[in-house]
Amino acid sequence: MKTKATIALLTVVAFITSCSMDTSKFVPDMLKKSAGLSTNNYTFKHGKRVFNIIRDGITFSDGSYITQHGEGRVVLPKGYYYVSSDSGRILAANKRGDIMILKSNGEELASTKLESPLVSGVAYSQGVAYLLQGNLFGIYNPFNKKIIYQKQFSGGSSVDSRLANPIVTSNYLAIPTLDGKLVMINMNTPAEPGVIPVGKNKNYGNLIFTKSFNGSIVAATPSVVLNISSYGKKEYRTKVADLTISSGLIYLLTRDGNIVKLSSSLDSVANKKFAYADFATIAVLDGKVYAYAKSGSLVVLDDSLDKYKIYSIGAAKTYSFVSGSYLYIDDKKVNLSALSYE
Repeated sequence: MKTKATIALLTVVAFITSCSMDTSKFVPDMLKKSAGLSTNNYTFKHGKRVFNIIRDGITFSDGSYITQHGEGRVVLPKGYYYVSSDSGRILAANKRGDIMILKSNGEELASTKLESPLVSGVAYSQGVAYLLQGNLFGIYNPFNKKIIYQKQFSGGSSVDSRLANPIVTSNYLAIPTLDGKLVMINMNTPAEPGVIPVGKNKNYGNLIFTKSFNGSIVAATPSVVLNISSYGKKEYRTKVADLTISSGLIYLLTRDGNIVKLSSSLDSVANKKFAYADFATIAVLDGKVYAYAKSGSLVVLDDSLDKYKIYSIGAAKTYSFVSGSYLYIDDKKVNLSALSYE
């Protein structure tokens, strides 16, 4: 009896001792390293070496590139990298300040050399909206070979590869700057622009996302998601890793392990927490949500964020990027459509 009592006492002491330990050190295996179900049957080597990485595309050393919608249609000239595309026009640039506008068949529409290397830009029907190193932004008319508007803001010396490109609507251009502003230029009368402060750090504004959405603009920095409209500015503060928009909703990954679904007005619709997960890349395809963590694990969820499965893909050394139905990680790509949450 005494022996049993002693064992019971030691068990209780051990339990109390274990409860007093720092449980934050016990990180789930799936978040310490790549873990989960195998994706070997759905993983392919693409055999290409990366040349340039931006928010909206990856350019390879052979001149091919991928966008969020899939593989690029043309091969870019040597030294040029993909910047953006709009209504069949492709904007490419090199690291010396030259830009080139191509048709979807690869035919050159126009080219010029700008004052500094391009940071972000978009080619549209009337010209090119651009942001250059040194926080110089403006509009170039390739048909008249003339800069029709240009201005420079102080600050913003740092450049992040995730910096969002300008967006084009029927009435205005919205250009993210390096000092945390969103510059609104009227399409018809590009006079003095309107300026919306977004980022808090004048030297590293870092707008990583901009998109026209339901009559407003959704923008994001690493610390806040914003909805900007004629009614004002609404904020959702969090540690932003990545976000995308699908079927009228915003899908958000945070750096502290949350997958969040938001309405267009930034109200929370659903949330799923994975403790310690350092998420990096999100995609929404055919009613499924894909959240890739830097550890190399991929979480596949249903649209309500209730059901999920975890797959092992491997940690990215250079980049992770979703193009069409594939997740690209360094020299391989994974067919996302073949993976399920059930």
